[in-house]
Amino acid sequence: MLRGDDAAFAANWRTVVAVDLAMAVAVLAGGLVLLWSGTGWGWALLALSFVYTFFALGRVVKWRRLRRQAGLSAGG
Repeated sequence: MLRGDDAAFAANWRTVVAVDLAMAVAVLAGGLVLLWSGTGWGWALLALSFVYTFFALGRVVKWRRLRRQAGLSAGG
Protein backbone atom coordinates (compact mmCIF):
# COMPACT_ATOMS: atom_id res chain seq x y z
CA MET A 1 0.00 0.00 0.00
CA LEU A 2 1.30 3.41 -0.95
CA ARG A 3 1.41 6.01 1.78
CA GLY A 4 2.04 9.73 1.79
CA ASP A 5 3.63 11.18 -1.29
CA ASP A 6 4.49 7.75 -2.73
CA ALA A 7 0.96 7.71 -4.18
CA ALA A 8 2.01 10.60 -6.43
CA PHE A 9 3.95 8.10 -8.51
CA ALA A 10 1.07 5.66 -8.91
CA ALA A 11 -0.60 5.28 -12.27
CA ASN A 12 -3.97 6.30 -10.80
CA TRP A 13 -2.77 9.45 -9.02
CA ARG A 14 -5.40 11.57 -10.78
CA THR A 15 -8.14 9.31 -9.40
CA VAL A 16 -6.72 9.64 -5.90
CA VAL A 17 -6.78 13.44 -6.00
CA ALA A 18 -10.19 13.46 -7.72
CA VAL A 19 -11.67 11.42 -4.88
CA ASP A 20 -9.97 13.69 -2.37
CA LEU A 21 -11.49 16.77 -4.01
CA ALA A 22 -14.88 15.04 -4.26
CA MET A 23 -14.78 14.55 -0.50
CA ALA A 24 -14.13 18.25 -0.08
CA VAL A 25 -17.12 19.09 -2.27
CA ALA A 26 -19.31 16.64 -0.32
CA VAL A 27 -18.36 18.26 2.98
CA LEU A 28 -19.02 21.67 1.45
CA ALA A 29 -22.47 20.54 0.29
CA GLY A 30 -23.21 19.13 3.72
CA GLY A 31 -22.22 22.42 5.29
CA LEU A 32 -24.48 24.33 2.93
CA VAL A 33 -27.40 22.03 3.73
CA LEU A 34 -26.84 22.46 7.47
CA LEU A 35 -26.49 26.21 7.04
CA TRP A 36 -29.69 26.36 5.01
CA SER A 37 -31.54 24.28 7.62
CA GLY A 38 -30.68 26.84 10.28
CA THR A 39 -28.32 24.85 12.48
CA GLY A 40 -25.19 26.42 13.87
CA TRP A 41 -23.04 23.54 12.63
CA GLY A 42 -23.24 24.72 9.01
CA TRP A 43 -20.59 27.40 9.52
CA ALA A 44 -18.24 24.94 11.19
CA LEU A 45 -18.65 22.40 8.40
CA LEU A 46 -18.13 25.07 5.75
CA ALA A 47 -14.94 26.23 7.45
CA LEU A 48 -13.75 22.63 7.65
CA SER A 49 -14.49 22.09 3.96
CA PHE A 50 -12.48 25.17 2.96
CA VAL A 51 -9.49 23.97 5.00
CA TYR A 52 -9.81 20.46 3.54
CA THR A 53 -10.04 21.87 0.00
CA PHE A 54 -6.97 24.05 0.60
CA PHE A 55 -4.89 21.04 1.63
CA ALA A 56 -6.29 18.82 -1.14
CA LEU A 57 -5.38 21.40 -3.78
CA GLY A 58 -1.95 21.73 -2.18
CA ARG A 59 -1.53 17.98 -2.57
CA VAL A 60 -2.37 18.24 -6.27
CA VAL A 61 0.26 20.93 -6.78
CA LYS A 62 2.86 19.00 -4.78
CA TRP A 63 2.21 15.71 -6.56
CA ARG A 64 2.39 17.36 -9.98
CA ARG A 65 5.73 18.90 -9.00
CA LEU A 66 7.05 15.55 -7.71
CA ARG A 67 5.98 13.77 -10.90
CA ARG A 68 7.55 16.45 -13.08
CA GLN A 69 10.83 16.24 -11.13
CA ALA A 70 10.82 12.45 -11.53
CA GLY A 71 10.37 12.79 -15.29
CA LEU A 72 6.82 11.47 -15.27
CA SER A 73 3.81 13.07 -16.91
CA ALA A 74 2.32 15.66 -14.56
CA GLY A 75 -0.88 15.89 -16.58
CA GLY A 76 -2.64 18.87 -18.05
